Amino acid sequence: MRIFLTFFICVCALFGCSQNHGEGVSAWLADDGKLKVLATTAMIDDLVEEIGKDRVSHTTLIIGEMDPHSYELVKGDDEKISLAQIVIGNGLNLEHGASLHYQLEQHPNVVFLGEEIKKRVPDQILSSGTEYDPHVWMDISLWAEGIESIVVALSDQDPENAMFYQKNGELLRQKMLKAHQKIKEDLRGIPQERRYLVTSHDAFHYFTRAYLVQDLEWEERCVAPEGIAPEGQLSSVDIQRVIEHLHRYHIEVVFPESNVSRDALKKITACCGHKVRICKQFLYGDAMGGSGSDADNYLGMLQHNARVLKEEWEK
Repeated sequence: MRIFLTFFICVCALFGCSQNHGEGVSAWLADDGKLKVLATTAMIDDLVEEIGKDRVSHTTLIIGEMDPHSYELVKGDDEKISLAQIVIGNGLNLEHGASLHYQLEQHPNVVFLGEEIKKRVPDQILSSGTEYDPHVWMDISLWAEGIESIVVALSDQDPENAMFYQKNGELLRQKMLKAHQKIKEDLRGIPQERRYLVTSHDAFHYFTRAYLVQDLEWEERCVAPEGIAPEGQLSSVDIQRVIEHLHRYHIEVVFPESNVSRDALKKITACCGHKVRICKQFLYGDAMGGSGSDADNYLGMLQHNARVLKEEWEK
């Protein structure tokens, strides 16, 4: 009995920690008369919260450290999607799990924020071959291009509060652009020879282009053993490619991500010919930090990443 009770308490605590953004599911499912908005990721939900405030009831589908690239629907998700008046996803093939992708496509009021940003500034969307890079949120100024799409979606369903959403959207835009400029100034103050970023998977290309370079050399400054979606099996070629990059630019530190295995980085640092350390702090790419951390909101997540990089590169 004692073992069962301990297990039950641990499970409850774990669920409480993982539900760190948006409203509690039971509260969100309740009929409170507010506009119900379901965001696929916490990075989207954070924008919805800032724009909608107390006029909307919002929650996140993919919570905690779950990988949005491979997420498949679990029990109760279909109910959330069907009850939502608006569903806001990222698109650009981020949510490519078959069951999730199908349900999102079927919703009558779905907005794919990455796709909308692509329409507004198509030349700013990165790609690898025929595959678009969906990690648009890693550049705050680019993510801010999605604010108008959220404002329009909320206003279409709740026209009485359209001016409220528009005002909040503009305030959020100003707040985001201010944070964007501060991160750029902080990181570009570090000597160029130190600004080489090696992470767990290819989630930091937008971040690198926005904050680490003054020219078009960003592709040389950002390398990862795993691709855009951290799902494939690593080959010796992947490992060797990163090791050669570490040698070429005399890189001394690599950065793990919060929701990606550190195994690849451990193999790389073990095989590298010169001393390379793995940073003790995580960066946040596909997920935000837990409740109460300095990365438990969208801007906090990017500011955390900038702080960690600055501290490590200044050692």
